[in-house]
Amino acid sequence: MLSPEPPAATAQRNSLGAWLLLAALFVAYIVSFVDRMIIGLLVDSIKADLGISDTQVSLLQGLAFALFFTLAAIPLGRLIDRVHRPRAVSAGIALWSAMTVACGFATSFAGLFVARMGVGVGEAVLSPAAYSMISDSFDRRRLGLAMGVFGLGSAIGAGLAFMIGGAVVSLVAGADSVSMPLIGEVRPWQFAFIVAGLPGFLISLLFLLIRDPSHAMGARAPASSVREVREHLRRNAGFFWSVFLGVAAVNLSVLGTVNWLPAMLVRGGRLALANAGFLSGAMLIAGGLIGMIGFGALMDRLSGGTPASRMRFCGWSVSIAVLAAAAFPLVESLWLMAALFIAFFSAAAGVVSAAPSVLQQLSPSGMRATVAALYVFIINLVGIGFGPSVTAALGDALFPGGDGIRYAMAIVAPAGYAIGAALFFVAARHAARSTPEM
Repeated sequence: MLSPEPPAATAQRNSLGAWLLLAALFVAYIVSFVDRMIIGLLVDSIKADLGISDTQVSLLQGLAFALFFTLAAIPLGRLIDRVHRPRAVSAGIALWSAMTVACGFATSFAGLFVARMGVGVGEAVLSPAAYSMISDSFDRRRLGLAMGVFGLGSAIGAGLAFMIGGAVVSLVAGADSVSMPLIGEVRPWQFAFIVAGLPGFLISLLFLLIRDPSHAMGARAPASSVREVREHLRRNAGFFWSVFLGVAAVNLSVLGTVNWLPAMLVRGGRLALANAGFLSGAMLIAGGLIGMIGFGALMDRLSGGTPASRMRFCGWSVSIAVLAAAAFPLVESLWLMAALFIAFFSAAAGVVSAAPSVLQQLSPSGMRATVAALYVFIINLVGIGFGPSVTAALGDALFPGGDGIRYAMAIVAPAGYAIGAALFFVAARHAARSTPEM
């Protein structure tokens, strides 16, 4: 039976220290998504220089990143349940920043693929550590909002990735190469990777100064054994797998569209690359604010913090957004497209704030990072690993040439949302049956 761990004394939670920790994690998440997503604006430049196809680009966007990001997630989650979590985050940030800079030195598809794998390994540390630290720092009445604030970093980071890429494109418009001190001549897309990767080293140093919240609140619960984690997941398999696979389906829809959003705008002839980056970034940030902050706060108010209510909220939000998911790639008006995309993305953003908070609520303290790592493993194996490639392969096969990618997006986006909505309602029923107080 699912049994939420009794919350720590309220006086120990929601403190100024908890909000400062959340702010640091929020900034780290922004940086991680800038480094992860900036490749989406550089698609056509990379294709031209390396002589590769949309499907190969999708492997750089998805499989290369997801391969070690997902494989490393579970062992890293086990490790994070045992070590000083801010120091682990610091090491992860330093690694992914170094590998993002390494992307800027790649001169072949293979070299860029390996560097993107390294970015994935570094970023696999952040989410499990962040989810468990946030859960240790906030009581359940504020947990949805806190997870929403952290999750907002993904939308702002993805948005800034496109905006930074757009600014770089504008800065070096018409140039064949860029001269950098101590480095020499690099291509404009390589310059964008180097610029994106450097700030992470400063953020990494910040986390060396942060205290683990378990130390501030007293003794940390001992890490659960593998057998205990496995038994907890087995007893509640219907609930956990409905949440894992529901979020994975939504993630596939979102990453199968967001990674191709600037390319869709450029190939349709509606915008120049730099302007496509700015518009894409603004839409992601707007949708993230609405979904992660607005929906997170609304869920906390309407659900009373109960997992069943949170999952029903996710189910209805994603169901309503199915129409927007199908329509936004096809409409001709930029303003209508932007409004529909924001509606589509905000529903997914709401899910990102709800699902981790539910999983943390219903997992004992000693296994929170491990459960979070399994969640990260599954949603990203499906979303990052297959989302960009499913869209690209569908476009190459059924709608080759021109702006055919938008027709592929119009199929992938609503399909994933429909599957996700159904699974969230299933998860709500499991949660309601398993916990009488819900």
